[in-house]
Amino acid sequence: MNFKELGLSPDIQQALDELGFEEPTPIQEQAIPELLGGHDVIGQAQTGTGKTAAFGLPLLQYLDPENNEVQAIVLTPTRELCIQVTQALRTYAEHLDIEIVAVFGGAPIRSQQSQLRAGAHVVVATVGRMKDLMARRSLVLTAARFVVLDEADEMLDLGFIEDVERILRMCPSGRQTALFSATMPPPIQKLAEGYMYDPTTIKITPKTLTVDAIAQAFVEVPAKDKAARLVELLMIEEPEQAIIFTRTKIGASKLEKLLKDKGLDVKALHGDLSQGVRDGVMISFKDHRVRLLVATDIAARGLDVEHVTHVINYDVPNSSETYVHRIGRTGRVGRTGRAITFVTPDQRDEITRIERDVKTSIGEWETPEERLEHAPRPRRRERGERREREGGKSREREREGSEPTPAATGNGDGGEGSEGSESKTVKLFVNRGERSGIAEEDLRWALREGAVLPEEAIHDVRVLHRFSFVEVDPDQAERAVEFLDGTKLKGKEIRLEIAKS
Repeated sequence: MNFKELGLSPDIQQALDELGFEEPTPIQEQAIPELLGGHDVIGQAQTGTGKTAAFGLPLLQYLDPENNEVQAIVLTPTRELCIQVTQALRTYAEHLDIEIVAVFGGAPIRSQQSQLRAGAHVVVATVGRMKDLMARRSLVLTAARFVVLDEADEMLDLGFIEDVERILRMCPSGRQTALFSATMPPPIQKLAEGYMYDPTTIKITPKTLTVDAIAQAFVEVPAKDKAARLVELLMIEEPEQAIIFTRTKIGASKLEKLLKDKGLDVKALHGDLSQGVRDGVMISFKDHRVRLLVATDIAARGLDVEHVTHVINYDVPNSSETYVHRIGRTGRVGRTGRAITFVTPDQRDEITRIERDVKTSIGEWETPEERLEHAPRPRRRERGERREREGGKSREREREGSEPTPAATGNGDGGEGSEGSESKTVKLFVNRGERSGIAEEDLRWALREGAVLPEEAIHDVRVLHRFSFVEVDPDQAERAVEFLDGTKLKGKEIRLEIAKS
């Protein structure tokens, strides 16, 4: 089968032809006809099997360009996946009059609100930011009749399933839903049973995963600036866990000391360590007690950690085979992964050699915002700019004048449900948890001492692995956010926002 037999529109087919797409992957071949036929689909498939096109192409064909409401949403567990999916959809929509907007945490919410006001047919979102925008009435899902949950098992791991269910309840009951997941644990099966209608299940088990499952980039930097550039990159990328590869044992030791001196949570793994020490380091890393691991190739052999989000080649690998082995440490069990390789100016040809040998593409590293900015844009600009000239400014003033302010308390205007009208507390989301060394008493201390909240105004405090929730009196919520958001707790910057309106 080739793509021309799948029944896709000429404009989408033209984009696929330009991309050189000829034969669909198994997940695409099976899922696209089902989704085009209007069926709900459960796709059990790993990253690298082509699942973004499997749901993205039917989604784009479903849209009505003349209707500027949000007609489709894609929920993703992480900022990185949100950006990747948006890039792919914009590429497939090259010849469509379609606007695709990405919304995710860590970026200014006001600019995302502005993009949504300008009109979006598709919204690709992380769960927390979508919930926040819905609470602020900046995002309405009453017309979202095509819903995709991407990497649902990772959403479960991150504790987002309850929020996903809340978002699904805000979508029309007659929607079409696609759920993609590398694994199908019982809570995901239960989610599918509760929110999908007679879904078709497609299970793809690839024999091997190639490096295509991993987003790859390089950083060109003079040798003397490599360490400083690495620290900067780690701050921007914010990996959940990362392996940083060096060529030598001495290099690994030196880099570990340098990163520790910068206050980073790091351990080294190399052949000069005793077997007992190496085992201890590997166990700490696998148990998420260590965020960054500096390792040589021999020491990292056989290391299989599920949530390594980034592999960084601090030293260029000496062969293409080593490159594939190294970056294969990320993107495990169907997760998304990112590989970044440092090269000095005189090593630039090494990237070309790896690209040729591995038959892959390695672009220059960009920040998440730059990656979105440089993604192909759909050809909606001319009409959009013309509409702006013909009166967009007046409409913008009208919208800004009518937009509700963010809800600050748990007894807000209630939205589509009435639970908020009876709430006695407001739930706040904190971006730090056990992994950052934060305990319940730390958060209580910060609220008491940092925000000067009375003890009786602080109610439930729940610390999870990656983040936490606290509940406070409604009249204290704004104060807590104002005084604590962006401050440091136990040496880590914390972000505080209202989690429920």
